[in-house]
Amino acid sequence: MLGIALEGGGAKGAYHIGAIKACMEMGYYPPQAIAGASIGAMNAAMIAQGDFEQAEELWKNVSGSDVFSKQDEKLINANFRKLDVGEIADLLSTARAIIAAGGVDNTNMKGFIDRYVDPHKLMESPIDFGIVTFALPEFKAFEIFKDEMGEENIKTYILASAAFPGFKRVKLGQSTFVDGGVYDNCPVNMLLERGCDTVIAVRTNAVGVTRYDDKDPRVITIRPSEDLGSLMKFSPKVSQHNMELGYYDGLRALMKLGGRRYYLTDDDTGICVDRLFMLPDSAILESARLMKIPEKMDPRRLLMTRVLPVLFEHFDLDRYAGYHDLIIAMIEDRAERCGIKRLSLYTAKELMAAALEAQPSGRVKNINKAIDLILMSIAGK
Repeated sequence: MLGIALEGGGAKGAYHIGAIKACMEMGYYPPQAIAGASIGAMNAAMIAQGDFEQAEELWKNVSGSDVFSKQDEKLINANFRKLDVGEIADLLSTARAIIAAGGVDNTNMKGFIDRYVDPHKLMESPIDFGIVTFALPEFKAFEIFKDEMGEENIKTYILASAAFPGFKRVKLGQSTFVDGGVYDNCPVNMLLERGCDTVIAVRTNAVGVTRYDDKDPRVITIRPSEDLGSLMKFSPKVSQHNMELGYYDGLRALMKLGGRRYYLTDDDTGICVDRLFMLPDSAILESARLMKIPEKMDPRRLLMTRVLPVLFEHFDLDRYAGYHDLIIAMIEDRAERCGIKRLSLYTAKELMAAALEAQPSGRVKNINKAIDLILMSIAGK
């Protein structure tokens, strides 16, 4: 039984959409169950009811004005360093009014849920759906699935899960609820307890508590390879990038792609490793000079005992890394400095060829010159 857990994260939620697209391509779709916290609950509801394309379209177009009132958006997007005293005083007054009203207005979020969530469709779907939220003053977590919510309460539970600290709290019955991320922002465990034997956890690295064990063999984690931006700043341009990032990070996790920054369908560097040990003495000595390593020893010994260890340390490779890991790190370093597109699939040879054909931009440090020299020597250039 397959489950998908979507971590909360406000505007970072676009990342879920790209990751789900990767799941679709790799045969991890549809899930038998899906659960989310905060914005993950909203996305999970749309996916569970069979409206993935609608969710994708939503994220392509959503902006701050769709989510917040003009007053709230002005405060959220304010750059206090660039404001004069009068403008700061005005914003502080706005903040006091928001606090007095019980938090950031959630009217627009209610509108989103009303527009995109169909409780009847959700209840009829074969995909189970769950959310996590937290009740006050009971100080109690609610990890609840649709059969326990009741059709009439589904929208309120989704809103409750998304009641981010600072937003107005949500009342249901005698309880007041806040964002599920204060208890478990990526509800993997509730899916495991529901009977899922494989759970794909889609992280956003947002602020919040996570409780699952990411070393659990039943869990596949898709996590961002770069920062997804602000929780509160909704932008079609940022969302589009984060969807694309989620797709490639999803492929990395599901296909076990090589590389740390790039997405390598193989990491076949066997020939390169052989050539690394056959570097010309002149290349070894020049690399050592660039890295300020004393050269008064046999070049072969200099390579193995000084040059390569310095490179391992430079790339922060752990003690279990091999020489092929080092070569991949050097290729990726050169590719990044040359501005080679990151969000794409490459073989190791393709990425190396693209990186060596391009020219680095910006200031090139001596360590970079040494890396380039070694790569050129390996490639026979």
